[in-house]
Amino acid sequence: MNAPVNPPAEIQFGIAWNWQYDMDFVLLLDQACHRAGLSSYLVNHHNLQEVTADAEHERIKFRWFLDRASDEDKNFLRLNELLHAHGTAFLNAHHHYLRANDKAEIHRELLAAGLHLPLTLILPPHDRQPSVDSKLIDALAKPFVVKPAKGCGGKGVMTGATRVEDVTCLRAKHRDQRFLIQQHIEPQMRGGRRAWFRVYHVCERVIPCWWDDRTHRYAEFTDGDAGLVNVAELERIIRVIAKASGLDFFSSEIALDQQGRYIVIDYVNTPCDMRLQSKHANGVPDAIVHQIVGILVGHVQKQIAGSPRLCYRRAHVNHHA
Repeated sequence: MNAPVNPPAEIQFGIAWNWQYDMDFVLLLDQACHRAGLSSYLVNHHNLQEVTADAEHERIKFRWFLDRASDEDKNFLRLNELLHAHGTAFLNAHHHYLRANDKAEIHRELLAAGLHLPLTLILPPHDRQPSVDSKLIDALAKPFVVKPAKGCGGKGVMTGATRVEDVTCLRAKHRDQRFLIQQHIEPQMRGGRRAWFRVYHVCERVIPCWWDDRTHRYAEFTDGDAGLVNVAELERIIRVIAKASGLDFFSSEIALDQQGRYIVIDYVNTPCDMRLQSKHANGVPDAIVHQIVGILVGHVQKQIAGSPRLCYRRAHVNHHA
């Protein structure tokens, strides 16, 4: 293959997105890049085909990339694969995402790492084994949670299951998936709140916050929460999950159960929902979103500063979809 006539443009941070509610977060990232002196490029449906062609013919190079689209839209996978092949560094490399997205597999790894998880029964796909031994289901405490091994955002999850028919019905709707049948966890009350937490891991930084599993409302930790929650234990748990998953940016749900144990409920959630609380009642507190944006951009800036420069001309202008 002949070398391109002109050296490719070098973009320092690319961001792919396809969810309409991601716009605020993506624009905040773009603005933070501009303030930090980083060139950025936003990729969505409007310019995906063009950017993919430019990457394939090496008319454009990305130093770092955050892919928040290919988990839902396979049209973005080609660009992801091209960038990997051409040496782009990724926040949440796709092969780590695929592995961590399988709850059945990551369950085994986290259990082996010594974390407290709900009592769990893992069932094979419906297409491989259509029937379920009712005795296994009858032995579970009621209610229990039924969830597919793959997927995010609560899709296909039933939280108040009590019968084998509930399990059978869900498995029939997702015939190629393994299913996790999990013990229901009732959290303690701490300071008038359900002791249920969403904990973010962002490039080795840990950000815990309250998250109500019933209302899905978030709240920031305050200094007054220090005596209510073992923050050090939440940080330890999330670092174990980060090591097992290989991911840079994700969240986990953790609950303090009636026996005083911190139980990991939702192991790895990525891409994280970054809707602003100021615009959505069940969104993430704005201060946490801004903190995450700063950490992500700061991480990319630090990594670029500490790595050899590439022999590409730099793209000085921030590009928007």
